Amino acid sequence: MKIIFNTRLLLLICLTVSIGITASCKKDKATNTGKVELLSFGPAGVQHGDTISFIGNNLNKVTAIELTGVSIPQSSFIQQTSVLIKILVPEEAERGPATLKTPEGDVTSITSIDFDVPVAITSFTTTARPGENITITGTYLNWISSITFGKDVVVTEFVTRSLTELVVTVPADAQTGTLIISTGGTEPLTIETEEELEVALPAIHDFSPNPAERGSNITIRGTNLDLTMGVLFKGSTAPVTAFVSQSATELVVTIPEDANKGKITLLAHSLVAVESDDALELVGDLPPLAPLGLVFYDDVLENGWQKWGGWGGGAVDMDNSDNVRDGDKAIKVTFANDWGGALQLGGGNSSTTGYTNVVFSIFGTNGTEGKQLNVLVAGKEKVITIVEGEWTEYNVPLTDYESPATINEFTLQDRGFAGTIYIDHIGLK
Repeated sequence: MKIIFNTRLLLLICLTVSIGITASCKKDKATNTGKVELLSFGPAGVQHGDTISFIGNNLNKVTAIELTGVSIPQSSFIQQTSVLIKILVPEEAERGPATLKTPEGDVTSITSIDFDVPVAITSFTTTARPGENITITGTYLNWISSITFGKDVVVTEFVTRSLTELVVTVPADAQTGTLIISTGGTEPLTIETEEELEVALPAIHDFSPNPAERGSNITIRGTNLDLTMGVLFKGSTAPVTAFVSQSATELVVTIPEDANKGKITLLAHSLVAVESDDALELVGDLPPLAPLGLVFYDDVLENGWQKWGGWGGGAVDMDNSDNVRDGDKAIKVTFANDWGGALQLGGGNSSTTGYTNVVFSIFGTNGTEGKQLNVLVAGKEKVITIVEGEWTEYNVPLTDYESPATINEFTLQDRGFAGTIYIDHIGLK
């Protein structure tokens, strides 16, 4: 760090200090009690290796000066008189008061000595598990006051800390990211590392049995599974945090009763989610559906079909995975009791040649049993009844829609009720 001095101002300060010392000396001849007195020290913000001066009375009696972190013996003083002591600031010195050691007792400064410290980081451990120690190397690392890990996790206590090396434990909730290092000194620094610290996460290799029964145990195998805080199953509102057993390579957990089929998600203590490649199948669930001849929606919209605006006060989530009939995604539709067409698909302009039925599956949530929907296709209306608590496949003959040659609209309209359904596997067969 470059420091620029005003030469004229510095000369004036020196003259003023010199006059002050002379005046004090003249006064001390008459009033000097013989006790060691520390009147001032400086300059403020001195750098390690620079000279710092202590001004006072009877300083010739001082046998050593203690700074925080280091002691300077009398033999190492640059200059010592009754009114002035000069020393070089050792690199080990840290912020804190100065203590003058004398045969008559210690004299400690009221204010602390601060330093202008050029902290620098040269390297650090770049991969670690939560709970492991990482090592940071550099210069003046004893001046580091805090380290912020990914996700704003701040650490102020260290395993060890010296001039050239700092060892710190990676917090359990830290995430992968750069390190933000804060320092003390007259001008505190904030240093961000260029590289990221990669914090290990649990990973799933496989699990069994599959399919499995709700309420039974499932064994998950993988790596770093001991870093798992919770296991989240599709359909469950909260992760399972109480495990049957847990190690680095194997995790045994009970499947909750409200689980749906789908991928298993591990939650680290940092709340980072890690999802399995394979989906968990549950005993008693519906078997996979036969492929559609022409797909409107099956995980995603296909064959030119799009989500149109709809009408009314309802809501639609086209990318929902809470409750799925087939595949990985379904459409969540919430009606608002206003005869609204919350879900409206269009734009496909699909030919019906070779097909006989419009096909779709619906799951009714609590309170939808027996409620009715208008299913609009090609401008025609068909009324269906919702079954609560299970997936139901509807096969509506095209003749119910007066056998249109093409279809470019598929709409669900509530018939005056509020509630939520899931719809999946929409198309022609």
